[in-house]
Amino acid sequence: MPTERHDSPDAETIERVVRAGQRDGAMVTCLAECEVEYDGRSGGYLGPGDRLVVAKPDGTLLVHRPSGHQPVNWMPAGATIKVEEDEGAPLLYARRSNPNEYLRVYLHEPYLLTRFDADDPATYQERGTEAEMHEYIERNPETAIEEGFRVVEHERESVYGYIDFYGKDAEGRPVVVEVKRRQATLNNVDQLKRYMELYRESNPDVRGILVAPSASDRVRRTLRDDGLEFVELSEFAVEKRESSEKTLSDFL
Repeated sequence: MPTERHDSPDAETIERVVRAGQRDGAMVTCLAECEVEYDGRSGGYLGPGDRLVVAKPDGTLLVHRPSGHQPVNWMPAGATIKVEEDEGAPLLYARRSNPNEYLRVYLHEPYLLTRFDADDPATYQERGTEAEMHEYIERNPETAIEEGFRVVEHERESVYGYIDFYGKDAEGRPVVVEVKRRQATLNNVDQLKRYMELYRESNPDVRGILVAPSASDRVRRTLRDDGLEFVELSEFAVEKRESSEKTLSDFL
């Protein structure tokens, strides 16, 4: 992969490398002491600090601090990225027209500039999907749910939709199991309660179990108050991803 490196680059070098990178489909990074301004649906300012700035060929511009995995400021794909001089110092900016917003990065002291002609055709394949959770429960019902639990039917149809699992516990009581891929929410509790309404009238001993990688104290408390249960499958936990619609005003 072709690469290019410049130590302590001047404004002319930064402008040339960024312009060529946008033209040629290359990724450009800059380690610098910088300030950041955002104008758009709101306004914001980030004072001087040492940061990593990334300009991608699709118009994405990211500003990373030394800690944390999320950029402190960013402009999504589709922006126009350019470099100008501001009082002799390089100004890297990105602009979008819909909505109309700007991100300006004042590079007061550029330490290192790189260009990387990256080739990444791979498709991300997420493990631990809800389908894999279903398969795990079906193959290991006692390990996943509780000792003595057995699956009677997977994806049982009801007037409220498909119940993930209908089973029996060690004492022969019916069990309704609802599975969620991510952290359990109050909406998930409501969904399980609707399923329970179908069975409690004819069999008050029916149990309802919500299965998820995690749940807040509030969700767990609501389940208990409603006579429902929670089973945590933490091995399926994944890092929460932020919506791609988040804007730069989030740092305000």
